[in-house]
Parts: sequence; structure tokens; C-alpha cells
Amino acid sequence: MSEILDSRKTIPISKEFFCDGHYYVLTSESLGGSGLSPEGVSDTLGRADEPEIEGLLRQGVCIPLFFDGDCALDSSTVFVLGNLTAQEEHDWIARLSWKLNIPCGKFVILCGGGDPEEFAHAISGTPPKEHYEIFQVIDVPPDEYLVEIYAYLPSMTVQVSLEEYDEHWNLKENKALEEWYQSNRPGHADVGYIIRLVPLETDPPFPKLVSDIGWCGEFEFRSN
Repeated sequence: MSEILDSRKTIPISKEFFCDGHYYVLTSESLGGSGLSPEGVSDTLGRADEPEIEGLLRQGVCIPLFFDGDCALDSSTVFVLGNLTAQEEHDWIARLSWKLNIPCGKFVILCGGGDPEEFAHAISGTPPKEHYEIFQVIDVPPDEYLVEIYAYLPSMTVQVSLEEYDEHWNLKENKALEEWYQSNRPGHADVGYIIRLVPLETDPPFPKLVSDIGWCGEFEFRSN
């Protein structure tokens, strides 16, 4: 545990990674050591069966993520193994946390998750297809991890929160709040999300699942 906490490693998401959709899955090549098949996990996620998805989450098999638009994590996401810097800790605006069991030492981010063949390929140990990089594998020390997804000002999560409708249902931006963020939690233009992994000590509160989808997508916005 001290090895990863005492050091810090950052890995940007691959420049070739592309997700033309609202869905991502964080998992491991061993599916948390669960013995489940990628086809079975993919089928559960694709059916949006909330009780079964909750079971996958509680086992640390995967964290299925849903966003309000396409390509939310593409190109502006950094993976951090270890502690955030003081500036990163200061600037984050919203956070989603849960756990992953990674006994194989292979952390995986996958676009989609509902296609069994793509899911199986992502955890197979073979590289992505050329010009179709929908997953990325990152080496981590085998362990059970706390996984925290931090959203910063440029992120889709925060930008969507700044949009509101007037009484005539015309979309407008919350300029006052955006200006406050710019002054107090500006973040960095090239970082929308940080996905941080540290060895798990205690389970975080169970994440709220998106209604009718059963995936994680309800970020908690900080209060100060």
C-alpha cells in the first residue's frame, strides 16, 4: 500500500482512444477475480439490470459509467496512481467514487461495455485494433482499489451542470457560477477528469445509480 501512496504515477488516456457514446466501463482483465465471463458481465450491463449491476459493483468487478454526451473521457482524462497534487485537490468540482478489485494488476477502461465481443477483446491481453482503440490497459500493483473520478471545470460533467432552462425552456448558461468556478476552481484546460486509484482501506459510500439505466453517473458536487 505504501508503495503507491508514497509515489505518484500519471498516465494520460491514449491519444488514439475514442468512445462514440455515453458509456464507459472501468474493470480489470480478471474481472475482479470473480470467475465471471466477459459475455455474462456484458449481458448484465446491456440489460440495465440494476440489482445485478449492483452485485457487480459490490464485488469490485467493474464500474460502469454513464455520461450526458459522447466522448466525455476522450483526450482530457489523466489516470493518477497515488495522491493528487495540492492544486488538483483544490480544483476538482465533482467526484464519483467506488472500488475495483484488480488482483491481476491490469486495469482496463473500455468504451461501451454492452458488446460481448468487444468486452472479451478488452480483457484478453491483446492490443486494441488499429484505428479502433476503444480500450486501454494500465499496469497497477495487484490490489483492491479505491477508484475516484474527479471532474474539473472543462469536464462534460461540470459544463452540463452550468446549463439551465428559462421559463420558456430556452437553454442558457449559468454565467455567475461559471465565473465563480473560473476564479476559485479553474482547473486546467487540458484536464477534464482525473481517475485516481489508491489501495482500498474502507469502502466508500455506494454510488447512486442513474435511474432506468443502472449505471454510475451521479457525481457528487463539492459544497465548498
